[in-house]
Amino acid sequence: MKNICKMALLVITFLHVIKLFMPVNLELLTFFTALLFMLGLFMQKKGFRTITLIFFALGIGILVYYKLPFSLWMSSLTSMTNIIAIIVVMQLFAIPIEVGHYSDTIEYWLKKLFKKESSLYLFAMLVTNLFSSFLLFGTVPVMVSLFNKALKNNVRDHQRFFATAIMRGYALVLFWAPGAVIMLLVMQVTHVSWSQLFLPGLLLSIIGLLTSYGLEHFSGLNKSIVTKPLPETSSVAQNAPKQTAHIILVVIALLVLISLFEAFSIGSATGRILLAGLLVSTIWIVSFFKNAELKSVLSLYWKGGITQATDFSVFFIAVGLFAGAVDHSGILSHIQPLLQGSVNHLGLYSIIIIPLLFILIAVCGIHPLVLAVMFGKILLSVSLPLSPVSIALILTLSASISFIISPFAGMSLMTAKFLNVTPMEVSLKWNLLFCTIFLIEGLIFAYAWHG
Repeated sequence: MKNICKMALLVITFLHVIKLFMPVNLELLTFFTALLFMLGLFMQKKGFRTITLIFFALGIGILVYYKLPFSLWMSSLTSMTNIIAIIVVMQLFAIPIEVGHYSDTIEYWLKKLFKKESSLYLFAMLVTNLFSSFLLFGTVPVMVSLFNKALKNNVRDHQRFFATAIMRGYALVLFWAPGAVIMLLVMQVTHVSWSQLFLPGLLLSIIGLLTSYGLEHFSGLNKSIVTKPLPETSSVAQNAPKQTAHIILVVIALLVLISLFEAFSIGSATGRILLAGLLVSTIWIVSFFKNAELKSVLSLYWKGGITQATDFSVFFIAVGLFAGAVDHSGILSHIQPLLQGSVNHLGLYSIIIIPLLFILIAVCGIHPLVLAVMFGKILLSVSLPLSPVSIALILTLSASISFIISPFAGMSLMTAKFLNVTPMEVSLKWNLLFCTIFLIEGLIFAYAWHG
């Protein structure tokens, strides 16, 4: 079953790469999507499976009730498989990171440069932010293996220190990283291109990082730390500048390629991200062709790495079916007058109420990715005093904060598990104040960018 799921994931990814240059048979894509869904459903974790089945059943119900043609069933089922393809491609970046032992380089800079808790905190957030731009959900185990020992030995309350740095560093990359799932969903729903979102998203990410740093620094995170630097003659020290340049070059190459593809109108918005990620990750992997460890790391990736995308893939198929059904059924047109009336009554206050409602529902357990699709479609169906870019920023801001503050979000659960603390501590107890401040900053920024 696992091997069939792997093959289905690869075929779906391959078809979306081909789709950039020529039409792809919808029936073929539908077949492999349905195959992945049916088999992957049995491999899903219980929490994911429940919400997947709910949205799948809702989608089927709408399609049947409105008697929509089978062609719309197929297009709805496959509507978010482009995001699945991007997740598969972005996971490839973990291979050269492992083979090249880039974690040793980060540890070298950590021990060499940082003497204060606050400066180390900023460094941990920045590294998480940078790695998250291509490792995505794989960032947490990498960061834990990277920093945990050093922090445990040198930082008081290291669990809070680490949890907040990881959660905030990851959530703030969602505003600009081309491979971030929420970015892809927001782009798809609002029809805003990545190039339109990159600059305001990057600025908002920087605002969040500086807010987090200032909050921790002035709340007492300024104790001196003592670390023993590695000898300058060691191989890690000698390779550190070169490997640091590699990581920066990878991120820059991703951004530049996506911009070039957009300038030459190559593929769709998500298609450009897929192609850029595939090219950069492949070149990086090939650069280690002579490395003896490459074969074993590739083997481990095939055995377990690629199947990490299964949970999310099956989930996105169900959400895609639901979103497509809602799109084609005309449901939103029935509730649009009510929504428009509410927005007209609230005026500018709707810009505050909508994100708060989004976050509140996420805290109650509904996944932010689902909410981004639902709220995005609702927001675009009514007339708000905002541009599509501002709406996209507000959706991303709401989702980003939800990923931090919801104890049911995957990042909260994963971080809590690796640090042996409770999801409630990771989310609400340690991050509520930051999220409140950043929400206010973000809403002001999104409205100001519109103006």
